[in-house]
Amino acid sequence: MSQTHTLIALWAAFCPYLALALYDGWLHEKARRVPKLEQLSHGLIFVSVIALWTGLYHQHTLLTRGALAVFTVTAFIDEWVYHGPLHGHERRLHFIAYTCFAGFVGVAAWLGRI
Repeated sequence: MSQTHTLIALWAAFCPYLALALYDGWLHEKARRVPKLEQLSHGLIFVSVIALWTGLYHQHTLLTRGALAVFTVTAFIDEWVYHGPLHGHERRLHFIAYTCFAGFVGVAAWLGRI
């Protein structure tokens, strides 16, 4: 598969997660104010996604895997510490978003980028 087709496939796999993450961010602005430490964890998740994309684009396996590890640990802590007592709607949104992210990671692995 060419580089262009690979990137198109990666973006197509990433878009469902991206859409849900943007919607969740909008909810944080409209429905629930997020504490500063939770904002920090969201920032770390954002940075890890940028690093993940950089690693995928440049086929840098160590960066890709490191970013994926940081994302996984930070997202787990974010869910466990901040989202456990939240309303079921937001928890379901996160579950679906992370399921979409897992699908994206699966596509990246299938394409040999991880």
